[in-house]
Amino acid sequence: MRNIFLSASIPLPTEEGEFFETADVLAIREAIKALVEIVVIDGTLTFGGHPAITPLVAFHVRDFDLRAENVTIFQSKFFEDKIPPQVSDFVDVRYTRSVDGDLKQSLSHMRKRMIGSRRFDCAVFIGGMEGIFEELRIFREMHPKARLLPVASTGAAAKKVFDGGKFPKELATELTYPTLFRRLIMRSAP
Repeated sequence: MRNIFLSASIPLPTEEGEFFETADVLAIREAIKALVEIVVIDGTLTFGGHPAITPLVAFHVRDFDLRAENVTIFQSKFFEDKIPPQVSDFVDVRYTRSVDGDLKQSLSHMRKRMIGSRRFDCAVFIGGMEGIFEELRIFREMHPKARLLPVASTGAAAKKVFDGGKFPKELATELTYPTLFRRLIMRSAP
């Protein structure tokens, strides 16, 4: 069983505009769909709750009739009154405390708990905003031997991560995401 960490969001025009300008929303959605389809069959997928990503993952888990218990979602209690109703679709929902009512500290706390929650084989970065960089830093510290896959074709922060490192070129060019994830996640050595 492979344990995959997902770092993803869909940038909004009102938030962090630099990421919105390069984000490919259709590609982000297709990449999330493919990742769920490929990983959740017999692996685990862990991610932090996001109002744009949680409903997508929930929909595809139901649509593909996959095992919801293979998905772990972390949610900060800072957003207690804004949690998407789709969170209840997941069996393994882990809430982290709000830190002094501070957004940045609460998210940092949640990210450390989430990324340290298990041994991950791989981290996949799709779209995203500023938070991807903190999750990348924490992930590298906690899982130095795990594979990093910034899907540059989805744009936004994932493209910046890709542009700043050495990664397989197909992460920028392959738009058939099920093929991409089968090749880079499921067929590679854990």
